[in-house]
Amino acid sequence: MPTIVRTPALPKTPPLPAEVDIRAEAFHRIEVELEEKTAAIAMLKKQLSEHEFELIDLVRNFGGPHAQKSKILHGIAWEMIATFSQFTTLDTAAVERFRLALVKAKKVRLLKRIFTADTRYRFSSSAAEIVKTQTLSPKLMALLLQCWVTGDKKPSLDVRSKKKPAAAAAISA
Repeated sequence: MPTIVRTPALPKTPPLPAEVDIRAEAFHRIEVELEEKTAAIAMLKKQLSEHEFELIDLVRNFGGPHAQKSKILHGIAWEMIATFSQFTTLDTAAVERFRLALVKAKKVRLLKRIFTADTRYRFSSSAAEIVKTQTLSPKLMALLLQCWVTGDKKPSLDVRSKKKPAAAAAISA
């Protein structure tokens, strides 16, 4: 619980030099304590991050399937779930190369069906189905595939206590 510090009313006379020193010293002690605790927090965050990567590797290598992109590793009272996901973005330069290649290959009708027109080219929601029905040269197909960039997200980790530890479940049965 945070400590509430109330500012005392200002005295009617200036403080004596010794009082200034006492107040300044108290303030300085709090500043030093804050710096020490901030450094300790930074060190704990670093330790936690290192431990998190270690646990994610444990779950990745030894965990069993949990959900579509997750694995779970069971302990007696704890379990760890790591989720491994990806994201996909469009590479606008690759999209433009593909669009220009379609124009050069005289596939303008296909271009109009695949893309929606605005200041930049974006694939329409049905682009994948349309492309599957078309015969594209290997060069055009390679340019098309360069339009999407897939990368890995940072794996997430959930460490939680089990609702009913295995040892307790075996004893109560």
